[in-house]
Amino acid sequence: MAVPLFALLCAGAVRADDEAGWRKIREEHGVVVSTRSQPGRALPNFRGQGNVRGSILHVLAVVLDDERAKEWAQSADEAEVLRTIDQRTEIVYSRARQIWPVRDRDLVMKRSIEVVRPGEEFRVRLVCLPGEKPRIENVVRMTDCETVFWLRKVDATTTFVEFRVRADPGGSSPDWLVRWAAENVPLETLTALRKQIIKTKNRYASVMREWEHAQ
Repeated sequence: MAVPLFALLCAGAVRADDEAGWRKIREEHGVVVSTRSQPGRALPNFRGQGNVRGSILHVLAVVLDDERAKEWAQSADEAEVLRTIDQRTEIVYSRARQIWPVRDRDLVMKRSIEVVRPGEEFRVRLVCLPGEKPRIENVVRMTDCETVFWLRKVDATTTFVEFRVRADPGGSSPDWLVRWAAENVPLETLTALRKQIIKTKNRYASVMREWEHAQ
């Protein structure tokens, strides 16, 4: 769940028009960070790409673990499943605590899991939804966002992760916060994901079996 996050990619391949407009702004620790401007929006689209050491099923299990999301995911100080629609679709909630004078943000999102190639490629997409949970006083509810984790198997112990965010943070956001988010959230998210994979080694056996042969 992470600072909310993108235009959909077609299954199995990246469209040329989807790649248009991305500008690389940073590369560090094997993570490439890019942004793409959004006319009329304070926050640009941003993207992080890089390999992580972990099987694709383990990485998927970490991304789907709401209970432990706050241990690694940006802007997931609180995270919970509000409602399960089916095995691959849930309504989830996330709250990000901010430093004064910036007010906390929260989100209600529909999370869907797409099996692009069984055992080799998955896409986890979260999109902001209205309703489902009453608004909280003095907390800004984000209503326009899309986040995607696109996972591709490199080999048995390596997974390529692409993390994209499109979001309108709502309310008034200082310019410095916008710049910081675009440059740092993708890098920090993938760095934290790498650490969480190590931390949770051998934890998700049942979840991994569940997704191993999913079509």
